[in-house]
Amino acid sequence: MRLWRDSALAGSYLVRARYQAHEFERHLHEEMVITVTEEGAGRCRTRLGSDISAPRTVWLFAPGEYHSGDVWEDRLWNYRGIYIEAEGRAALSSILMDARSTEMYAAPGLYNDTQLADALLHAHKAEELNLPLMEKQARWCAAMGLLFGRYSRPKPRSGPVRNETNKMTRVRDYLAANFLRNISIDELVALCELSRYHVMRSFAREYGMPPHAYTNQLRLLEAKRLIDAGQKPAEAAAAAGFYDQSHLTHLFKRAYGITPGAYAALRPPRGEAQQHRRTAT
Repeated sequence: MRLWRDSALAGSYLVRARYQAHEFERHLHEEMVITVTEEGAGRCRTRLGSDISAPRTVWLFAPGEYHSGDVWEDRLWNYRGIYIEAEGRAALSSILMDARSTEMYAAPGLYNDTQLADALLHAHKAEELNLPLMEKQARWCAAMGLLFGRYSRPKPRSGPVRNETNKMTRVRDYLAANFLRNISIDELVALCELSRYHVMRSFAREYGMPPHAYTNQLRLLEAKRLIDAGQKPAEAAAAAGFYDQSHLTHLFKRAYGITPGAYAALRPPRGEAQQHRRTAT
């Protein structure tokens, strides 16, 4: 796996990955994730079901959307990924002049659109070709304009919220505020006045995983942020609420297909990353 930032696409980073016989357990990202399969195939599972991403297909994952997957038939899966952070989505809205929402939005799922796939690959490869900034920006504008021009729509409005959904939102917010601690299920029971069993099942129905698994996802995201900031994996593990580094390594590899140490080695030096951000703004 290779990971880098392209100054032509603000608030985003890019990935090029090659896997054989690997399985990704359920996880989520803070970013909007767009993947394009180049060779082989990967199977992805989300709330919408399971589907196969073959060459020149595009898979879009919404921020916070849990998903899992594996290399189809344990053969080969080569893909390129685009991870668009909140500031990147806001920047795209400004560039593409979408007045319908504050962030660009397209429904998650598999898109069998070879023209879109080719445009995204064309833009993704620009950094490797060491093209001039203006040309790279043009490629990204064309690719993102095609994606959101064809598939964007206003975010769905929330309908009447059931009382149980309110309670699970309260639980989620509590986990987000306290994930560094060793939270007990009884704290959640007291918070929403439901049984342990009901809390576990209701939360999994709302968010795709039980509270303990969701908490681990929050810790993984925190560990990634700390590693990005320059901390060593062992330091990040302790600071993010993991038992020890081996616990972090186990969950990190199962979720992202790479160890924390290897991920840290892929990240650009801190000063270089900050320079990229300044250049992109």
